[in-house]
Amino acid sequence: MKSSGIEIELKFALSETPEKFLKRFANSEKRTYERTVMFDNKQGLMQETNGRVRLRQKGEIVTLSYKLPLPSNTVKKEIEWETRVDSWEIAENLLKAMGFKETTSYEKYRTSFEYEGVKLEVDEYPFSNFLEIEGEEEAVKNVALSLGFDLSRSLTKACDTLFTEWRAAKSLPMKPHMRFEDYDR
Repeated sequence: MKSSGIEIELKFALSETPEKFLKRFANSEKRTYERTVMFDNKQGLMQETNGRVRLRQKGEIVTLSYKLPLPSNTVKKEIEWETRVDSWEIAENLLKAMGFKETTSYEKYRTSFEYEGVKLEVDEYPFSNFLEIEGEEEAVKNVALSLGFDLSRSLTKACDTLFTEWRAAKSLPMKPHMRFEDYDR
């Protein structure tokens, strides 16, 4: 949930399977496949500023987003501006015409739903599974605690960064694209 373009969330690695975790909740949405591609310009502005220009497709819905992390000691906070676009191809062509090129990409399955006034999203990536709790800061913390999570174990890094670190820990070479078919090669 965003207020004035600011996203507030806590992210945790799931120690149980997504199916087992989701059995606790009756109102979860259908599991949906998503593909995401990150873009940067020739000067590496996104790399330099830790920002992200993201093109994402979830089912038939395509969105274009800009994200930029904000300093925070307790939760992950980011500026997030997002808009729906009519066509992946047109949005990609516009980005390329403005000097942006694809840098990284990833696939995941996401199950989203509302719970106790916050948004829960169970994300299944090729290498691991995570829970994101998004909403107002105090509500996010309260829900995390009520679900048994330790706030000090919250993750603040983006999934593609976590994937790069996972690959390094397994002595696998850097791979810019996280796909289900070949994530561990």
